[in-house]
This record gives sequence, structure tokens and C-alpha cells, in this order.
Amino acid sequence: MLSKNAKTISVVTLGLGAALYSGSARADDISELKSLVNELKKQVVEQRAQINELNNQVNEQKKQVTTQSDTLQKVEAQQQDIAKKQAAEAPVLAGDPTKPGFFKIPGTRTSLKFGGYVKLDAVDDLSGNIGSSVATDFGSIPLDHSRKGNRDGQVTFSAQETRLNLTALTATEALGDVKTYVEGDFYGSGNGGANVFRLRQAYVQGGRFLAGQTWTTFSDLDTAQPETLDFNGPVGYAATRQPLLRYTQPLPLGKLDLAIESPQGDFNATGTFNDSKIDKAPDLVARYTADTSWGHVGVAALGRYLATDSGLSGQSDGKFVYGVLAGLGIKTFGKDQLLFQTVDGNGVGRYLEHGQFISAIVTNDEIRPIDVWGGTVGYTHFWTDTLRSSAAYGYSHFSTPAGGTVQPLKSLTSFHANLIWSPWDSTDVGLEYIYGHIELDRPQYDTATKTWASSGSANRIQASVKYGF
Repeated sequence: MLSKNAKTISVVTLGLGAALYSGSARADDISELKSLVNELKKQVVEQRAQINELNNQVNEQKKQVTTQSDTLQKVEAQQQDIAKKQAAEAPVLAGDPTKPGFFKIPGTRTSLKFGGYVKLDAVDDLSGNIGSSVATDFGSIPLDHSRKGNRDGQVTFSAQETRLNLTALTATEALGDVKTYVEGDFYGSGNGGANVFRLRQAYVQGGRFLAGQTWTTFSDLDTAQPETLDFNGPVGYAATRQPLLRYTQPLPLGKLDLAIESPQGDFNATGTFNDSKIDKAPDLVARYTADTSWGHVGVAALGRYLATDSGLSGQSDGKFVYGVLAGLGIKTFGKDQLLFQTVDGNGVGRYLEHGQFISAIVTNDEIRPIDVWGGTVGYTHFWTDTLRSSAAYGYSHFSTPAGGTVQPLKSLTSFHANLIWSPWDSTDVGLEYIYGHIELDRPQYDTATKTWASSGSANRIQASVKYGF
């Protein structure tokens, strides 16, 4: 604006000079020119005032921007302080999006997962008895005509199977995720009686190695039994938990597990051998398993060394014993499945789910292993997505040497059949019928009823409600 006014003034000035020089301009023209010059001067002054006002506004806006910037910085600082306080007050565990169900421990490479279930069982022993609790023990079925065998109608409620577990995954550069697992239920016993929390599993697994307490390698849980409400399930299969060290080798068509496991010699002995068992070597186990499009297959072999030493000269003995196992699972229709498992061996009694829970009789300074063979067969059928049934038959045969203080057990038979409904996720409601039969090598005399018998049977109904979390 200033440059344009200056040009105008220059032009007017030149014109005025020319008029004066020529001498031909009139007095009224000069007055008009003076008026024009004065008007232009006023406009220049006004323009300068406007420019000054604009400059003042710009300066004021700069001050406002500076003030807003300072305020923004203060707000950001306050927000950072609030975020730090919230982080400090936040729970220790935060969700780990890379591992669904796990929670990350801040500041570590470890994520945790809590799990388990609550289960209520109610049983009614319609005739005889299959154990003193809701968990079956077919080896304790009383003989016919005995005082215990004549009792019926015992009703028992229990929540002892309720289970809790904790899984930890720790990221490592050498082994990937290292898994730590701890699990327990309430089937323990102590001075306070039942419902004592007990350790079921506690192990660490990294790479191809596993160390701790878990299911024995001399088992195949995928074919051991179909789903039963009964905690222990049918007879005729191998399954126990114990401390072990296991190595797993992946194979093109499955995997091979090699393990050394706790020996825990288990004898029935008399005389000086009553407390003479000695564990000189760990149990050795090899197992092969494979999952295919049609089902599952598993085989295992067990080697043990049983030994006794009374501490007296000449009173010791040792025996090598063995066991073999084979399992087969076949997918049939839809989600239905047919399962088989068989076990054979001598001196492997404690690896069986049901039986005498001993591996040998010690008499006359000699270890006499108990031979055993048996198996289970079961089928699971899905009526609908939420309604299913399982049936399982089990049989075990024992060759118990004479001379011990235990019953001369010959065989055990079991049958389970159930109906299980899952109305909601993680919820099971079921009803199950259980039959058991025991057979001895020779009749036993019951002093209370003054009768002889070599066998016994029992019938039980079990109802269960289970919720997993």
C-alpha cells in the first residue's frame, strides 16, 4: 500500500512542477492539486495506522500461540504423570495377545495361565461297595455273603476331584517357550482326614526335555479309557503319576519318548523282609505314539529291577521285570471314537490304575513277581453337539503267588455307561452306571457271617456336575 501511494504522490508532484514551469495553470487548478495532496496525505496516515494495528494484532496472536504452547506442554506433562501413576497402580498381570488365555508379568518374559474345574460327585452303592469314596477301587469290592458284601445303599457326596492348575510360559532364545506346569486336587489325606490338597503334577518342559512329576511314560492316556464320570475309570489300563526325566524325539510318523522314572519298589513281604525293599536303579521306559487321519496308536515298554535287602547276611534278592502296553484309537462316525488298550507284564502292579498296587510277593528270601495282563475297550457316541454317551469294559487277570498276606486276587472286571449333557460352555452334567466284579484264586472265610466265598460284585450309580474355568 505504501509504494502505490508514493507513486501517486510523485506523479502529482511532477504534474504540478510542469504546470508551474509552463506558467499556463490557473489558480483554481493549484488549489485542487493542494486539496488532492492533502487527501492523499490523510490516506497515507490512515494506512500507516492500519498497518500498525495489524502489527499489534500479529504480536498479540504470537503471544497467544506462545501461551497455548506452554499450556499444551504442561497438559502433556500432566498426562504423562497420570499415565505413570496408572501404570504403577495397574494389576501386576496384563493380557498377553500372543498367547490367548495367558497374562503377561510386566518386566519379564513370562506369561501365566490359571485353570481347573469344580466338580461335585454323588454316588449311591446300590449293592456291595466299590471303594470307600466316590473314586472307585475295584480291588476292594467285598466278597459275596460277607458282612460288607451284604451292606448296600451307601450314599456319598464329594467335591474332592476339584482341580487347580497353573501354567507358565517363559520365552527363551535357546529353547523357545519353556513351560512350567503345576496341578493339584483334593484327594490327599492327612491328620485332618480327607479333602487335603495334593500335588498331581509339577514339571518343567523345555525343548525336547521334561523334568518333574507327571503321567508315567508307561501309559497312553489317549487310549486308556473313554470319558467317565468315575475319577479312576475302568480296570485294565496303566496310568500313574511320578517323578521322571523324559526325552522326546520327533519322528516322521510320530514321536519317541525315552524316560528314567522313580522306581518305588512295591512288595508284600513277611518275616525279616517286611521292610526290606531297596530301589537300586530307576525304571526305564520307551514309548512310541502317532496321530493319524483315522486315529491314534501308542506302544510302550517298561523295564524294572526289583531288589530286597534285609541287612542280614544272605537275605537279599533281585529280579528284572518288564511290562508292555499297546493302545489304539479309531475315529468312526462324526466325533465318535472307539478305544482299545492292553497291558501285559510281571512286576508292574503299581503302574495299573486298579489292582493290588503291589508288584511282587517276597517269601523264603525270594522275590516272586505278580504276572498281570488285561485291557479296556470303550466307545464314545455324540447324540448331539451337547449330548454324548460313553461305555467302557475293563478286565485284568492276576497270577498272585502264595505266601503273602494279601488276598489271592485272580481277576477284576468293570463296566461303565453314562450320559453327559453340556448345556453351556465348560459345563457338564452327567449320570453314570458302574458295575464291578472281583474273583479270587481260592475261597476266603468270613468269620462274621461264617460263610466262604471267592467272588463279589457291586453296582453303583454316580451323578456329577462339573464347571471348568
